[in-house]
Amino acid sequence: MDRLGNQPSDLTWLVLPERMKFTFRCPNVQDIAINRVTDERAETNWSLCVLSAGAADANTAARAALYVQTVLRRDYDLMTD
Repeated sequence: MDRLGNQPSDLTWLVLPERMKFTFRCPNVQDIAINRVTDERAETNWSLCVLSAGAADANTAARAALYVQTVLRRDYDLMTD
């Protein structure tokens, strides 16, 4: 199945509900970023990072980001320029 292309802002909105499914739940994360990956050897063309964990534990927020990134990378790519 082909992955769907999205703008970074679209992926940001997809991350929010997936984050809540994470075992450790991180509802207090304040800000995330979707970064374009340009390495042609990479399996996907984007990555997710937590910019501000807010009141959430930073390590838990990072684990949640890795989980969400893994789930969403199966179905979504960033649109190319």
